[in-house]
Amino acid sequence: MTFALRWRATLAAVMAIFGFAHQAHGYTPESPKVQTMIQRGVKFMEDNFGKGGQHDKELGAICICGLACYKATGRPDHPLVKKAVAQIRSELKAGMKHESHANYSLGIAMIFLGELDADAYRQEIEAMLKEVYKRQMPYGAWGYPGEEMGDVSQTQYAVLSMWLAHRQGINVEQQAVERVCNWLLRIQEPDGVFPYKGEDPGSFTRIPQKIQSSASMCASGVGSLYVCGELLGFIDDPKRMRLRTQLPPAFRPVRADSKSSIAKSVDQGIWQTGVNDGNNWMNRNGRIENFDEYHKAGYQQHYYMYGLERYWAFRELAEGIEGKEPAWYNQGVDYLTKKQSAKGSWESRNGAVIDTGFAVMFLLRSSKKTITRLVIESGRLTGGKGLKADMSTAKVTKSGKVVTADASKATSELLKMLDDPKTPQGEFVSDIPDKIVLSRDPKERAGELARLRRLIINGSFQARLTAAKTLGTIRDLENGPFLIFALSDPDQRIARAARNSLRFVSRKPAGFGMEVGTERVEKPVWLKAQADWTGWLLSVKPDSELVE
Repeated sequence: MTFALRWRATLAAVMAIFGFAHQAHGYTPESPKVQTMIQRGVKFMEDNFGKGGQHDKELGAICICGLACYKATGRPDHPLVKKAVAQIRSELKAGMKHESHANYSLGIAMIFLGELDADAYRQEIEAMLKEVYKRQMPYGAWGYPGEEMGDVSQTQYAVLSMWLAHRQGINVEQQAVERVCNWLLRIQEPDGVFPYKGEDPGSFTRIPQKIQSSASMCASGVGSLYVCGELLGFIDDPKRMRLRTQLPPAFRPVRADSKSSIAKSVDQGIWQTGVNDGNNWMNRNGRIENFDEYHKAGYQQHYYMYGLERYWAFRELAEGIEGKEPAWYNQGVDYLTKKQSAKGSWESRNGAVIDTGFAVMFLLRSSKKTITRLVIESGRLTGGKGLKADMSTAKVTKSGKVVTADASKATSELLKMLDDPKTPQGEFVSDIPDKIVLSRDPKERAGELARLRRLIINGSFQARLTAAKTLGTIRDLENGPFLIFALSDPDQRIARAARNSLRFVSRKPAGFGMEVGTERVEKPVWLKAQADWTGWLLSVKPDSELVE
């Protein structure tokens, strides 16, 4: 049997298990039906958070709901987002609790801040990362206080939080990653499934586990193996992605270097076997409704669906799987359609508000979007190395391909998009990178710079952000007045980018202060920064023309 036939047979088997062989609907998070479900869910969380009992008081509860609301609305000033930030800071000040569901809360809080703004909350993320290390058991897992046995359910959030921190420039201890990866491989059952809590045999000879296994725990376990693999450099080859799409003439594939893993104590062959066995178990047994032998169908359903979405997001990354409307997502949407209440909520085990947060994260394909932003669009793969091509002109095609544009065409096309009033005005338009590469031709370059300087003053959000970051890639003092002007931008992200660009242009890493958080910089603060930077600029280029 050829590879193509084997692939089709495997895919057909997976579709049959999940019940998708005759799927009638194709959905994406942008589908009107899905958007309506998300909006109703968000409205329910807004109206009902805090009314759901004891669970709503836990840090993890407000963080999962705050994260769902942020990713659905894009609003860092959303009331539940601000409430989550305040509670994180309060608990850090008091000393993070280590009781009951504390490990869930710690991991989810780190994920929340990493998604919200890793630069602004770096201090808080680093403080919580130290707590993650402190709570890791000697053999690699995380679990309930006072218990000796590790817990796959809690461990997945610690693993994901380390990955997200690393992906945004925060150093993560490799030893911690390797210890948890090896623990997961040791407690995996002979048939590839994972238990809720794992008895560690002390070797890679698998044993049947005594505490229930389930589709939920298998998705959590294999998903965590994928995350560890990405951290350790086992996932680094986008060739399958490149093979599946026809490129327009103006684009060429990005070449990945052939790098070995950075792992010292994790055997990549054992890791790959564990991933394959887990995937095979999911292919045979996985379905959209969670099940195990101890509980009725649908137990912890919405928690499971968030884990399932994360598992598939990393599996798609590792295997180069494409498709905007995957079968598992389509059936998940149909399932949630039937289960959403008249009030807009879902509920299975954790209370209506929290379970609604999990359901909304599934519908958003939250993990997929995070991977696209931090891995695919950034062009970086972990392990200290990655894609070697200049990714500032990169884009992701509709089929998921990472490509770089012909620079001479890409820059003019991108600037045209930034200048075009018909370009979508939402934040972070997917076809526009944060920085662009300017032409080497002096005449073209001068025109591009003039256009960027104009855009930083009166462009859209994305145009101003791209201009602020791009003008900081070259040490041209003519850019100084425009970057100084942008310190007063009403969006703190643009003000931060302008400040950082000025630090690079001036060769002053500390600059003149102006700390930028998650809200608009106060006028007295940016006025002082503008005065300080103006003084510097006039001292090195007295004929500079300032922007009023």
